[in-house]
Amino acid sequence: PHISPYLPQGVAQAAAVDQIAARAHSHAAEELEAALAAEEEEEAARRLPLYLALCNRSPSMLAALLAGFDGASAAAQATVQELLPGLLLHLPMEAVTEVLLAQLRGEPDASPPLAAASPLPLLALHVLADRATAVGGTVPAALTAGVLGLVSRLGPHGGAYAVPLLPFLDESQSVAVLPALLRLHKGGLTQD
Repeated sequence: PHISPYLPQGVAQAAAVDQIAARAHSHAAEELEAALAAEEEEEAARRLPLYLALCNRSPSMLAALLAGFDGASAAAQATVQELLPGLLLHLPMEAVTEVLLAQLRGEPDASPPLAAASPLPLLALHVLADRATAVGGTVPAALTAGVLGLVSRLGPHGGAYAVPLLPFLDESQSVAVLPALLRLHKGGLTQD
């Protein structure tokens, strides 16, 4: 759209910034789609850093990455799993929590609710838990509550989501997830 020269300068500048942001977001979505479809790791490794850099400026863009991960090529999945932890270490934990919880619940603009352990949300939970442990802190209460709700909803299939947060659970929360943890097979306890 054309910006009218008759608008006050501040309004015109804001409109121009909005247009640039919309074009950048559109281009980023195209790059993410191409990166997730890449059959070669080299192509995915070339395309994904741009998108991840934009996620650094706008953490809400992580939602599209999480939503598209399960349908991505094997090469793209490997590249995302390699690059995502570095990004998550530098984003505000509350912003990552918000996006991750939307994904886990299957909210609009996220993929359908999770039915079993999905590797990318699990990786994100491990990174957030490790990050909180490294600074002697804790994970956001909203993340703990969201994961406990997911474990309750998924029953025996949800235990893997509780594993990274075990050090942060109180006694009653630990008892609540124990049945799901006992039903985990050995492979559900490790981070791939």
